Amino acid sequence: MTFRILQIGCGARGKMWDEVAHRIDGVEAVGYVDRDLDRARVLAGPRGKPAFDDLSAALRAVEADAVVLVTPPFSDQRLTQFDALIRYGRPIVAEKPLTLDLASSARIVADFEAAGIPLSISLQFRYLPVTQTYRQLLQERRFGRPGFAQFSYLRNRDGRAPHLNKYPLTMDHPMLLEQTVHHYDLIRFCYDAEPVSLRAHTWNAHWSLYAHDANVDSLIELSNGVTVQYLGTWTAGWNELIFEWRTDCDGGVITQRQLFEDLRTAAIDDKALTSVPLAPFTPFMDDTERLLREFVTCVRSGRPVPCGGRDHLRTLAMVFAAIESNETGMRVDMAKFRARHAV
Repeated sequence: MTFRILQIGCGARGKMWDEVAHRIDGVEAVGYVDRDLDRARVLAGPRGKPAFDDLSAALRAVEADAVVLVTPPFSDQRLTQFDALIRYGRPIVAEKPLTLDLASSARIVADFEAAGIPLSISLQFRYLPVTQTYRQLLQERRFGRPGFAQFSYLRNRDGRAPHLNKYPLTMDHPMLLEQTVHHYDLIRFCYDAEPVSLRAHTWNAHWSLYAHDANVDSLIELSNGVTVQYLGTWTAGWNELIFEWRTDCDGGVITQRQLFEDLRTAAIDDKALTSVPLAPFTPFMDDTERLLREFVTCVRSGRPVPCGGRDHLRTLAMVFAAIESNETGMRVDMAKFRARHAV
């Protein structure tokens, strides 16, 4: 039986979602929605499906089994969309972050829970082979108990590039809300631990294309005793992306030195790092496909969907705690912060 998807949002990332959906046997997009009707028609036309520039009209006209929401996360727009989608009553997988406001995000999650509607957030980097293997190495204590880590992401991201969404150029905290949110989520996921405290500083380079802070530095203490030093930027002084995630354990190290690959390990007395084999993959596509496959399987079987809204709120809490820490210059106690914000 065909699993029917209504796709809302047909921009750069929406095109990827459309391709991914049609990779999966038995999954089909049955309608496309975008404020720019021409963009919706670009995806809908070749599929012979209807295109809409009005969400309410699409929800009245299209019968779907689930919704894929690929729109900018502006809080007012998202709240309006989610209010309409709750009335539609179908499971949803939405691009991250849920909104640009923690209170709005918490309200959306609570509303979906109260209505009993599954809500999944597209944290597809959890599905990368390198991420899955990194997590496994830590869980198996292959190199002993982890103690501290360094996570660096140095990129010169040209936000004007035609294949990228343009809204980060003008939003507040674009690095934190659009990129670091993924990194904080990977930290929670791979160490299988929650943050106990977080201290952060954000700023903007004088040459930045972004209207607001595109640099993030933070120190994160986790519930399992691991301390993570994080540095992320979209305004690096070199066009080559530099990525390194290193975890030091009492019996060795685990390192990832490329964004989607190059996982290596060493026992404490080894003279060199040893490469860890990883399955082949296409970034942004295969990981998204794996998330969508699991989402469809869970919806069909009635099991909890992956990357649920409540889980996402705990990652978002880190992002907004970082904003608070930057504004106050103080370390944030995460348990108290989550309690204050009903997360």
